[in-house]
Amino acid sequence: MFNLEYSRISISLLLKILLPIGIVSVVLCLYFALFSNSDKAKKITKIIMASLIALLLLIRLCFWIVRAVHLSNSYSFSFFLLSLGINGDYAVTTLLMYVAMIALFISAFSKTNNNIVDFCKHTLLGIGLPLGIIQLFRIDLVINPIDNVYHILNIISILFTILLLFVPIYFLKIGELRPRLQKFWLAISGYTMIACLCMSLSIVTVNGNIAEMTYSNSLIKLGIDIDFPWHLLVSIPAFLIICFVVYYIVTLAYKKITHDPVTLEYKHRNEFFDLYCFATKSLCSMQGLLVLIILGTITRNPIGSYFGLFCLVPLIMTMFCVWTAYEMEKQAELDDESVFDKGNHEAKKIITISLIGNLIFGLVVAKQIKNERETIIERKQREEKRKQKEIQNKKIENQ
Repeated sequence: MFNLEYSRISISLLLKILLPIGIVSVVLCLYFALFSNSDKAKKITKIIMASLIALLLLIRLCFWIVRAVHLSNSYSFSFFLLSLGINGDYAVTTLLMYVAMIALFISAFSKTNNNIVDFCKHTLLGIGLPLGIIQLFRIDLVINPIDNVYHILNIISILFTILLLFVPIYFLKIGELRPRLQKFWLAISGYTMIACLCMSLSIVTVNGNIAEMTYSNSLIKLGIDIDFPWHLLVSIPAFLIICFVVYYIVTLAYKKITHDPVTLEYKHRNEFFDLYCFATKSLCSMQGLLVLIILGTITRNPIGSYFGLFCLVPLIMTMFCVWTAYEMEKQAELDDESVFDKGNHEAKKIITISLIGNLIFGLVVAKQIKNERETIIERKQREEKRKQKEIQNKKIENQ
């Protein structure tokens, strides 16, 4: 008389069409509604959005715990069942929500440029926005009359998708985020850190293969079944290519809409730190993911082991490489040769954090800073000798 299964399929198909349209409409409405040049209005908007994210994360955690208890045979709490909520795209989206919350809260109260906020903003633009767009095309809602808890989780997932799309666009709108292709390395570094944390959580809490954390729903739906860990060599580059395309389009659109001028004025920068800053950015964009894939290859079946904490190693490496790049960028702009003086505090700081980020690279940086110091000393000695010779020649001429 009434085919419930057929109804669920029909509702799911209908929602797959209507929800993306609805989400995009909401984002556009918010974009045009939340326009204000007032700093106070911006601050209030940021605090409200950050508080909303915090509330949604808390509600989502509570419902995951309720669901974990409900699904367990003994109706007791289980970390294994709770870990179902940190697998796949759920984990990446959740961590991006934390990134958005941090960026909104800090930028709301900070009056100066902050490297942490800058990093978070470019991660949201480079990773969050593309992920939000992808989720529009693959909204998988669970229509289950038995598992009513999942309906609330579905609503929160929809709200998270809206925020993934809107938060970076809002930062662009108020002029606090300027997309530059030279900044895309920050997005890759942010993705590396999130992937490291996700995989570590998955191995520690899930009694299963690390592949459960990194499987690609999109590849499976396309009928592409690649054995672990080789699918990582396909899914990660494919996702980052999509992210770069989106970032590139946004950059072009931003320059076109805002008439952002191309700066032709040349500002002298320290060439040494310019070169090594570029090398550090390259390390950030590659080494973390490569180490993560290697760890994934070694850790095929950890069975809920704390061995998963080793996945935090590439996270720490990437974090310190990002820090090194920021410090080198600062020194390149200052263009102060005193940084190469023996015992200079800033040089020691750069060497220390680069050693933590990558031991071999850190040793190279330390060696090259020493070489640069010796070169500067030799140049100053030559200049001093030349000046002394000129003074002596003038004395001879005067005699």
